[in-house]
Amino acid sequence: ICLFLLFVGLSAGGLIVASAGSVFHIKDYEKIALPAIITSLSCILISGALVLVDLGGIMRIWNMFVTPNFMSVLVWDMTVITLYIIMNILELVFLVSKKPDAAHKQWIVSCIALPIAILVHSVTAWILGLQIGRDWYSSIMAPLFVVSAMDSGLGLLILALFGLRKGGWFKFPDR
Repeated sequence: ICLFLLFVGLSAGGLIVASAGSVFHIKDYEKIALPAIITSLSCILISGALVLVDLGGIMRIWNMFVTPNFMSVLVWDMTVITLYIIMNILELVFLVSKKPDAAHKQWIVSCIALPIAILVHSVTAWILGLQIGRDWYSSIMAPLFVVSAMDSGLGLLILALFGLRKGGWFKFPDR
């Protein structure tokens, strides 16, 4: 579960930067949207796989779809992570699309993706808040997780951008 928390947090920076660039028309963010989405998608796919481990067996995945128990935090976690993965994929598809209406569709997806990014980290905080015997139950957990996820995700994105620039695969201004 610790690796799940790490990768969910790392995924935040990429999607938030790419979505914010599209929604608010921030040109500097739009220039780095492609590596941002790719890092976000990779991290959320890894974290989604780590949630499947918590189910206790491969056969239980089917039960999550056929007979979901909405009292279980894992059902909500699986739901928001699935939505998050879909938003990442749609954002990537519209970002690389050469169609003239792709920018408008990307803007719409970005407007939906930003609240979903906040939901993912709020549900993650909810998981820890429900741990019996821990003093983690607090109303500040969700905002704390969102801010922490943005920090760690932006850190990963910056490292990835510098690595891509050093390798000569991607150019971007220092600003």
